[in-house]
Amino acid sequence: MKELHEVFIRSGTRFTLPDFSAALLRGLRSSADPDLALTSFQRFIAASIGTSALLNDILQYPAYGDLLFSLFGHSQYFADVLVREPALFRWLTSTGALTTPVNDAYLRPEIERVLETFRRSDARLDALKRLHRRELLRIGAQDILGFADLLSATEQLSILADALLDAALLISVAQIADAGEPSPGGAFSVIGLGKLGGGELNYSSDIDIIFVYSERTDAEAPAAHAYFNKLAARLVRNLSQHSSEGHLYRVDTRLRPNAGAGPLALSPGAFLAHYESRGEIWERQMLIKARPVAGDAGFGREFLRALEPFVFPRRLAEQPAASIARIKSRIEADVADEPNIKLMAGGIRDIEFIVQTLQLINGGGNPAVREPNTLRALAALDMHNLISKKEHETLREAYVLYRTIEHRLQMMLNTQTHTLPRDRRAFEVLARRTGLSGGGELRRALDVNLAAVRSVFNQVLSGEPATPSGSLQAVIAAGCEERSLVRALGGFGFHDVRQAARDVKLLARGGAPAGMPGAAARDAEALGAVAPLLLEGIASTPDPDLTLASVALLATSQRLPHLFYAECADPAFRKLILTICGVSPRFARELGRQPLLLELISSEREGLALPAEIPPVPPADIAPFKLRHELLSGVRHLLGFTDFDALTSEISGVASSIVAATCEAAGPKWKKRLPPLAVFGLGKFGTEELGFDADLDLLFVAGDAGRSAMPLLEERAARILSGVTGSTSGRRLYEADVRLRPEGKSAPLVVEASAYAKYLAARASLWERQSLTRLRFVAGDAAVGGYVSAFVSSWVYDSPLPPGWGGSIVAMRRAMESRTRTRRAHATDLKLGPGGMADVEFVAQMLQLKYGGRRPEIRGGKIGAVLRQSWLPQELPCDRAFLSSAYAMYRRLELLMRIGLEERGSILPGGEKLQRLARLYDGSSGTALSARVASTMARVRREFLAVASFLEKEGG
Repeated sequence: MKELHEVFIRSGTRFTLPDFSAALLRGLRSSADPDLALTSFQRFIAASIGTSALLNDILQYPAYGDLLFSLFGHSQYFADVLVREPALFRWLTSTGALTTPVNDAYLRPEIERVLETFRRSDARLDALKRLHRRELLRIGAQDILGFADLLSATEQLSILADALLDAALLISVAQIADAGEPSPGGAFSVIGLGKLGGGELNYSSDIDIIFVYSERTDAEAPAAHAYFNKLAARLVRNLSQHSSEGHLYRVDTRLRPNAGAGPLALSPGAFLAHYESRGEIWERQMLIKARPVAGDAGFGREFLRALEPFVFPRRLAEQPAASIARIKSRIEADVADEPNIKLMAGGIRDIEFIVQTLQLINGGGNPAVREPNTLRALAALDMHNLISKKEHETLREAYVLYRTIEHRLQMMLNTQTHTLPRDRRAFEVLARRTGLSGGGELRRALDVNLAAVRSVFNQVLSGEPATPSGSLQAVIAAGCEERSLVRALGGFGFHDVRQAARDVKLLARGGAPAGMPGAAARDAEALGAVAPLLLEGIASTPDPDLTLASVALLATSQRLPHLFYAECADPAFRKLILTICGVSPRFARELGRQPLLLELISSEREGLALPAEIPPVPPADIAPFKLRHELLSGVRHLLGFTDFDALTSEISGVASSIVAATCEAAGPKWKKRLPPLAVFGLGKFGTEELGFDADLDLLFVAGDAGRSAMPLLEERAARILSGVTGSTSGRRLYEADVRLRPEGKSAPLVVEASAYAKYLAARASLWERQSLTRLRFVAGDAAVGGYVSAFVSSWVYDSPLPPGWGGSIVAMRRAMESRTRTRRAHATDLKLGPGGMADVEFVAQMLQLKYGGRRPEIRGGKIGAVLRQSWLPQELPCDRAFLSSAYAMYRRLELLMRIGLEERGSILPGGEKLQRLARLYDGSSGTALSARVASTMARVRREFLAVASFLEKEGG
């Protein structure tokens, strides 16, 4: 107070010190938290320019002081905003901001002005953050002073979020365009869920959103999918990334289909396919509140109309009450005794679940109750006699009280919190901020409302009936008798329920042999506690049988399985485990063998999003290095942090590092100085497109050495090959293929550079020329590497193509088909079969041979990058987008066969393995997947032959 008095005296105001003291005391007495209000007032006065004028206004107009002390007593965050920008006080008091609600008519021109004023995206985003901060202050002031009720305040917060989302989307589109990636056209919509979708947003709330883009033809689909997913990721980053101006919103995209591993943006068809085949009650609940909030609103509304039969079916296969009650029971178990106004029994979530249960039951036949806003939905349920007048009044009063408490908690520090303070003083302050006389009145109000809401909740949802999950716990506790397990697991979607029962039994034993007590009892108890959550999560994966088997592999390899089960109670950890185990038993087994890597992945998920850095290869034991880094790359891909191209680049980077390390290790051991040696990669290693379990195609070229040095160079190359194919631990690293060297497999391993240049000029075949489109220097002497790369490139791309070259390539391709490893009749070889991967690769290589002489950018690139070149002739008789998507499908299936089925070959499996592959790939059946692959291969073959004929007719 003394400091404030001194400031007042120095200010030169025309009012007296007693005037100021009286006003100050009046303001503090009326404030919800006088201590906080006084501290904030001192900070604000110190930060303000023109102290005298400010103090004159506060003393002349008591309402100004009331505003300040009310704001400062309610919110340190709003005080921080005013201290940071004191001029906002004038804006609040002299522009009508306190009495004018935030609306589109005001916001949109403001945002357009921001976007026109600034050109750089970071400057635009910072300006939006300033606008966001200012409008939060306006809405909060209206709320605190009583100018806006709960419905108005939450609507204004939602309108503000909509406008800022739309602006951030425009910035994101511009950023991607500036990076050289044009939009493929079509519609894109951001769908708000949760409180954003309901138009009832909090002050400091995550925004739940999903992304949908318009359907494309098969040919256009891959490019559109890639673009709109990149756009969605950029938008999420722009909204959530911090700068000196803070951030706009925390974004939660986990409500999308297959959130752990699924793409951010999907087409309507993909959404519908998911909901129709695997949609759950909680997803129907979620979609009740869905609303277009940014992008193409008309398209968004169309999309949501298409989902209405799923959200509000005429008849529900199961009544939602039991499922929703079970979900709420788990939530309360997680909260335990925490006084969480949102999640505790009788709290906000109870009211929302009551409303959503009644909407799901009645919405199919009564569209009038499909209201996303909770307060309006309560009114609609009352109007249609689906709740009584008394229930409506009870729920409405409780909801307004709870949300007001929630807002007062959140606006204090602009943090997302729902927990009532245990400290007595803090509880008293909260009561006054809520408009009550003190903590006693707030406690009584809470007790009455929590009990009343829970009573309605129990009536509507009829408690929690016996469920498969509940009986599962009982069966595990009783010792996992097999017939009881089979019955308990019947509702979880397993194809082989008896095998699932055996897997659960193994989990309950913690992997210990049958009949061993002690630790097994502890593991069974820990599993029983988490089994409902774990099994329901497993049931939601594409292939529950595979997921459960993988979880068993991972869990039973733990030293202390009961601790692993305890961790599975955490939703984030459980989701991580199910995402990995839902696709790959291979990764599950390896993570079980590497507990430190599992700990790293589970504790530092943010770090997984960063680009992979490959450290130096430890020469003592290369195999664990390879296993660890390939596994880390695979997990990053499953979790959605990398696309397929990035995955293959990372796997290729690991291989390159290992080849370089073995090359280095094979050099210094020789006493005699050897001529320089360079190691080259070919095939998918050359273009950095390696998958798991891939061979390495290698070529060794030495500087001109003379005949006497060649034996030593041969020995060095042999040592490098030995290092690449084996390790000190005895584990096989790679299969190496060196048959692409001059004169074939019977020739020496090493060729001199000059001899190699002569060989290419005089005797090399067309197939060798084609294979060298994928040559890449990997390790060894850089000078030799550059020299050889240059003359190989000149020979491949600048030499005239021989007559009949297109026909020769077709004949070569047909000869490869006879070498396919297909043993079964009618089996499909995705790699070598007609229309398989090799056809697409040959198309790309023919384009490189044809146009690489005058278009260097097409040389040596990945298959997809070659096919995407925009300058290629429009007359080409192929759909390059289709070929790209076909190649992506083959590679994806190959990946799933490696990590999901643990099949090393490229033959499409049959039987149950084919069914499992189809479920992993797109959720379809084996028959549907086989038909899709067959039709794709037939079309690829036609286009391959047409391209070969066209390019040859153009002339060499």
